[in-house]
Amino acid sequence: IAMAPARAGRWCRIRPFRLGRVIPARFVSFSLIGALGVVVHFAILSLLFQAAGADFVVSQAIAAVGAMTGNFLLNNLLTYRDQRLRGGAMLRGWLTFTLACSVGAVANVGIAAALFHGDVGWILSALAGVVVGAVWNYAVTSFYTWGRG
Repeated sequence: IAMAPARAGRWCRIRPFRLGRVIPARFVSFSLIGALGVVVHFAILSLLFQAAGADFVVSQAIAAVGAMTGNFLLNNLLTYRDQRLRGGAMLRGWLTFTLACSVGAVANVGIAAALFHGDVGWILSALAGVVVGAVWNYAVTSFYTWGRG
């Protein structure tokens, strides 16, 4: 992301690399929901791994699915409100969302596990996994779940 040159009396506009002239509002909404998903992810992970003493990899996997489900519900309600899925279409949408995000989820857990077992702390390991998984989510789900290319 590069900043446009500032002009007197005007706000600098953020220009994304290879995403068009200005960051789409839908992407901003998706990203903010994704940030909330990180909070959900860490809450679930902390509860399972730290409080309950569950295995880190199992806890990371459950946290990823929990965050993915919450993100789907909020994106369906807010980000894609003009294309909101309802009834059976919502269930199919959740299935396509989770399937489309499965590559990101596998990468999430795999990278987090590798880092954790390589003596990187659990928080940085989990965060690295979440970031890698998130890269896939917007592009893939915008097309496969809500039909946006």
